[in-house]
This record gives sequence, C-alpha cells and structure tokens, in this order.
Amino acid sequence: MPQVKNDPSLDFYIEKAIGKATMPHMHDHSAFELYYLCRGEREYFIGDKFYKIGEGDLVLIPHNLLHRTAGKGATRFLLYFSEAFLLRFFTNDMLSALPLNCPLVLRPSEKLRSDIEAELCTMLEEYSDGDICLSASRLCRLLLIIANAPNGYTAAPFFDRRIGQIVRYINEHYSEINDIEQIAERFFISKYHLCRTFNKNLGLPLVSYLNTIKIRAAAELMRNENLNLTEIATRCGFNSSSYFCKVFKAEIGVAPTVYRKNLQGLV
Repeated sequence: MPQVKNDPSLDFYIEKAIGKATMPHMHDHSAFELYYLCRGEREYFIGDKFYKIGEGDLVLIPHNLLHRTAGKGATRFLLYFSEAFLLRFFTNDMLSALPLNCPLVLRPSEKLRSDIEAELCTMLEEYSDGDICLSASRLCRLLLIIANAPNGYTAAPFFDRRIGQIVRYINEHYSEINDIEQIAERFFISKYHLCRTFNKNLGLPLVSYLNTIKIRAAAELMRNENLNLTEIATRCGFNSSSYFCKVFKAEIGVAPTVYRKNLQGLV
C-alpha cells in the first residue's frame, strides 16, 4: 500500500447514498470530486464537454472546475478531497503520478469495476472508523488504479455540434461579450435559436452560463488584483457597474463589496 505522511486531516469526505438532486447551475468546488455510479444514469457537463454516464462509470473533476450534473436518481459513491489533504499526506513523486490535472470519465472493465467498488467500500468503512491515514492511503491506491486503467468510455456528443464551439468561445472571450446577440452573430444564428439550443443541450439558460463565467473571473480578480469594482466589471465584460453588482450578488450570494471585505478579513 502506498506510503502517506502520518498527519491527520479533515479535508476529506466520502459517502454512499442515493442522489436524486439535479444541480441546475454551474458550480465548482475547492476540493477534487470523485463520483462513482453504482446504479442509475447521470449527465455531466464539465468545462466545455458533455458526458452521459451509466452504471460502473467513474467521474473525476479537478478542483475549481465548473460543472453541473443532472439525471434520474442514482446510487453513487461521492468523494471529496482537497489539495491541502493531498499535500499533507502524499509526496511530490506520488502526486505527479496521479490523474488530477484534467477531468476524467472512466468506464472500467467488469473486473476493474469490482476492484474500484471494493476500494471505495473499504475507504468508507475506514473513514467511518475515523482512520484518516488509512483513508488517504486507500485514496492514493484508488487514484493509481484509475490512472493506469484501460478506458472504454466514449464521450457523448451534444445534440448540436456547435454547442461545444459556443461554450469554448464564451470561456475564452467572455470579457468581450456585451450581450447574447454578439454570440448569435458570431455563429450566424438567431438569438432565439441560440438560447433555445443552448438550453436544450445543457439544461441551463445561456445568459446564466455567461454570467457565471464572468462573475467567476471577477472573483478571481478580486482575490489577485488591486482593482476597483468599476475596473473589474469592465474587464469581465459588464457595461454597467450596477448590473455587475446585481449579477455578482445573485451568483455569489453577497455584494462584491462584502465579498472583498471577507477576503481582507474585515467582516
């Protein structure tokens, strides 16, 4: 079993349950997410890719990567582990061997699926017993299995092949996009057809996705740059500071001024 640094951590969580909820909005986590589907069907939209997953499939999502999930009720293992957790327990050589930099959807063989389920069941038992060091060692072993596993998964296409291009365009050019008409003109389709097709493919409104990308970028600027709110709004493609503040509060839950004060430890 891989060696781990013997230092307890709380930046780790695992559960097995029936997940019924659809996540209607794009979101991200500060921790890595590992999702293993025991029974049922789910759909994932990660970054600019769409995935349909079924029984036995495993999804690994890097931290701070936007995604959403939808579908019918499913029995699944859900595992979160933070970067701080990895740094506490794993050596640099171990981390470099793990598949953590890009999203991964794995469709393992029947034999490998049995091995993965066994690792997850044991990890859950050890976690319930409070032995976080054994959980960390088990996690490393599981990730190494995933990294070296043959993959039988084939990515599902969008209903409309242009959706992937549109998502990538928004991700790369959000600061230049002032309205939805601009995107429609770029792809030579009507605004109505664009919005309808986007919602049909991804299950969320185009304006919601665009605002999520812009506000995520604004929050990043607040964390790393000394800019006033007007400069941040402009850099993220907002023509109005008041509209920026309204959208920011809707997305983040607090006004940008409060968010900045929280970052500075003033609230």
